Amino acid sequence: MRNLRRTSLSPTGLGETRGPAVSAGRRRWLLVALLAAVALLVLAWFDGGEEPLHPIAQDVALPELQP
Repeated sequence: MRNLRRTSLSPTGLGETRGPAVSAGRRRWLLVALLAAVALLVLAWFDGGEEPLHPIAQDVALPELQP
């Protein structure tokens, strides 16, 4: 008997396979998590976490030299 299934090969010569289906709810949470991570990275890049340098100015007691 003849095989009635079509053989569809990808350009690499391997049969095409699909990954596991992702539900709509899970896809939405993944998108929300991705957007939150991107927003956090943008905020960190914008803020930079740096403060301007402040000069340290205070008197230092030096010992007197004996001749």
